[in-house]
This record gives sequence, C-alpha cells and structure tokens, in this order.
Amino acid sequence: MFNSRLYILLCLPLLLVMSCTSHAVISPEPLKTDETYAGVVLSAENMIPQFVYRKGMGEKMDAGVRIGMLPIHGSGVDATMLLRDEGKRLHTMNLALTYAEQSSFGATYYNVSRKERTKTVRRDGKVFKQTEVDIFNYGYIGLRYNYLPSGFWGENQHLFGLLYGMNFRKTWGMELGYFHDFSGRTPVSEYGFNPKYAPLTGISMRFWFGQLTRG
Repeated sequence: MFNSRLYILLCLPLLLVMSCTSHAVISPEPLKTDETYAGVVLSAENMIPQFVYRKGMGEKMDAGVRIGMLPIHGSGVDATMLLRDEGKRLHTMNLALTYAEQSSFGATYYNVSRKERTKTVRRDGKVFKQTEVDIFNYGYIGLRYNYLPSGFWGENQHLFGLLYGMNFRKTWGMELGYFHDFSGRTPVSEYGFNPKYAPLTGISMRFWFGQLTRG
C-alpha cells in the first residue's frame, strides 16, 4: 500500500486536470474597438480545452465568450472594464458568468503592470534597442470572488482568493490562483483525492494562446 505522501504525489496530476468549474480568460488591458482575440485555453478546471473569443467594445471595455467542447465544461461570458489608467499600471474589473457542472458568477479586480517591449535594431552599422509602440507584456495580481448558486454539495458557496498571471503581447499567457471556500466544507483529503472532488481544492492553473487581430 502507498504511504500517504506518495499517494498524494501520484494523484495530484489527476486532481489538477479533472475539475468541473471555470474562470474567464481576460486581456489585462481591455481590447480596443478594432481588436479581436481568438484562442484556446488549457486549464486545471476543465478536462478538455476551451475556445475563447474576445472583442473590444470601446476604449475602456471588452467582452468575451468561452465555449467548452462539451457545453457543461466551462462555457460562459464575461466583460472587462478599465477603472483607471496610470500609465505603467492599470486597474480593471471583470464580471463573468459560467455554465458548468458547478455554474458560477465571478467578480475579479485586477492590478495590472504594463511592461514596455524593446527590440534590437541595426541601423547605419550600429545596433541599439528600440521600444515597440503600443505593444506590451503584462503582469497582474487579482482578487476574485465567486458565487456558486448550487455547488458540489447542492448548496450555495462563496469562494474568495488571489491569483497571479502573465500575458505576452495580448496573445498568450498563464495564470495561477487559489480560491478558498469559507463555508467550511469537508476537506478533499477525506475523499481519498478522488478527482471528482478537485474543485474543493480551490486551485486554478491555466495556459492560453491565440491570435490578436486589429481591424
């Protein structure tokens, strides 16, 4: 029989890929009116990939849709609004609805760091760095609240937690977060780390990639 530590290590990969809820994939800086994004997200919250599409709705807002390859696996809609632009730092808010085995409503505040990109340019025999215009990389910290009207236990749940993410050129990125259930449910460890109970861990891990198009 496996000792408990080894058992945990063997079951952890399944725990991370067999979950039943989802979160929005955002552009840290809302897309402009003439911008659209289409991509794929791979996450610990879903067994299968999701398709993501976002479109700029104005200078300070964009909206997105997620479609699970099976409808119950994380399909949803969301919108991100720019609250304040401080140049190298942005403050945004995302509101999201998710249809999944554990459907939810989420509200996330993002504190975003906008990082300038540079490229190497050779001119007249000289090499120097040149800042790219309107092309940035981003790092962000988020505070997220999720409300599940009917969670795994058949009762409503309130989750709150912290996430950290990175986004490169608005085309690909990654995110890691933890969201705690303050209702004091039974720990997942009491169920032998059955993947079916993975949402109880509160872990969120995802990676996405796609294409940004300017009209």
